[in-house]
Amino acid sequence: MSTPTRFVAFGDNHGDMADENAVEALVEFIKDYKPTVRVHLGDCFDFRSLRRGAGQDAEGAESLISDIEAGEAFLERTKPTVYLMGNHEHRAQALQHTSGSALVRDYCADLEARIKTAAKSCGAKTILPYHAEKGVYRLGQVAFIHGYAHGLNATAEQGKHYADRGGALIHGHTHTLAQVNLTKAEGGAAFSAGCLCQKDAMAYASHRLATSRWGSGFAAGWVDGKDWKVWLVHRVGSRWVWTTDLKVFTPKAR
Repeated sequence: MSTPTRFVAFGDNHGDMADENAVEALVEFIKDYKPTVRVHLGDCFDFRSLRRGAGQDAEGAESLISDIEAGEAFLERTKPTVYLMGNHEHRAQALQHTSGSALVRDYCADLEARIKTAAKSCGAKTILPYHAEKGVYRLGQVAFIHGYAHGLNATAEQGKHYADRGGALIHGHTHTLAQVNLTKAEGGAAFSAGCLCQKDAMAYASHRLATSRWGSGFAAGWVDGKDWKVWLVHRVGSRWVWTTDLKVFTPKAR
């Protein structure tokens, strides 16, 4: 058996809304586990003032400077090798086509370029758009996406759509921690990798019932040919618990 490729998948730190406790745990885990592949699942930046419907309210008047700088600092600390654009990054791309202001369109074009430059400078070799077909990264039998479904069944729905037969899907976006064993030919599983942001700081989500299901964490695992393993790393009370030592056992044939 060859040496398994170790990976970690994380995201939804949302720029200046990041939870420093969760980020610190991720950084320590990366040092400990030493994954070869580090996948950012998207929403590294929050871009509240660019959201649809933002206008003369408090969020619409916010400067993006601290948000951008916080997101760039996160990339520098975690050094993802793969970067998947999320729906929050997509706000900058969408406004290039929908805004009636030339200044806004030009600013958002520069912003999108800045995101890609920051990711590349931190080691990202692969950068994929926020796109339900083009935004899928595959490592062996494990697929990674930002996330394109909502609700209680989002993980199962996306797993059935994206996971190979007998494979796995890891997604972000919903901010929940979940594992679903897929009811499809040859099985498979889907994982929601949680989030790294502060739930209480995100005012626009405070009135949503689903926000109560958010959980701090990320996903990790390994791939070896068609073999794979994924597990969720999350906070337990005030502490974080994980296993980083891999042991593979192959029973003797009888």
